[in-house]
Amino acid sequence: MIDILDKTEVSQLKRKDNHIINLNSQSYLCFMVVRNEILRLPFIFKYYRQQGITDFFVVDNNSQDHTLNYLLQQPDIYVWKISQHFDNKLKWLDSLLKTYAVGHWSLIIDADEILYYPDCEQQSIPQLCHHLDKQGKNALQVLMLDMYSDKPLKATNYMQGENLLASCSFFDRQFFHHREGISRTYYWGGLRQRIFGVSEEGKKFYFLTKYPLVKYDSQMELYSSHIINNIKTSSTTGCLLHFKYLSSFISYVEEEVKREQHWQEASEYKKYAEIIDKQDNFTLYDSVESVKLENSQQLVDLGIMERGIPTRKIPNFLIPWLELGYDLIKKIKNILQNKLQKIVSLG
Repeated sequence: MIDILDKTEVSQLKRKDNHIINLNSQSYLCFMVVRNEILRLPFIFKYYRQQGITDFFVVDNNSQDHTLNYLLQQPDIYVWKISQHFDNKLKWLDSLLKTYAVGHWSLIIDADEILYYPDCEQQSIPQLCHHLDKQGKNALQVLMLDMYSDKPLKATNYMQGENLLASCSFFDRQFFHHREGISRTYYWGGLRQRIFGVSEEGKKFYFLTKYPLVKYDSQMELYSSHIINNIKTSSTTGCLLHFKYLSSFISYVEEEVKREQHWQEASEYKKYAEIIDKQDNFTLYDSVESVKLENSQQLVDLGIMERGIPTRKIPNFLIPWLELGYDLIKKIKNILQNKLQKIVSLG
């Protein structure tokens, strides 16, 4: 059990709240870095509380809105503040994970991401974690699924606290453009490739694979915001519903282009700015490509998520063997898909 009450610095992170951090075997954690996210946070925290998250560890990266004040008013949120360059995000998260998350199932997400998984309408995150434990795995692989409305971006008005899934309920039918890998399948493309295309021949853009839910141990390494080393991924997979594209995104893009603190000096945001400037009624919706989200089963049927090896009606001693068999079949399938993809690309 951890019982800490202080305002010391964890790798230059300055603790801002006065809550006692009291974790036990029934604690399910969430870690995130935020900046100027007061619009989304009330619904995001409401969603994850309802899904069974008990404790939130949040780094505020010098927010200029009411984000910090809001965070400090929440009894289940532990808050650190830092003003360094946003590129250090992984270091901040790594420090907190090493200090608090060892042995706990932990979400590592952004403030605009909602974890979706098979039967999430009825199954809590602790129940999902119990399922992964029985499979003998410590990580859930997901695919990022950009969500948007059927209105122009500037008309996608969102009121604080509203259900994000109701405001932005559409996603792309072609949810990836490129995949590869053997032990695991990695995805690229999706909505952003449809809108912005690719500018460098042969280079893969818009990496969609993430590992937001892990039972953290000290051997795990955050290699990037999309890759964690030394994990055992489940046959069950999920997705991260990504709610970036609200009307407020227009001003956000302008600011991030000036700050240049995202990947490759905000190169992706510069693309956003270029296309938004060219189209007065810029919209992501497409009458052919866009699909309205109905439920988690829909995403399983479309191949965006997989149920994996069931654990309820199978004897416990068989489950690890079934997972091994599933992993072997997946490797063979991926090898065949990779060969077919090379043949097709060669023409």
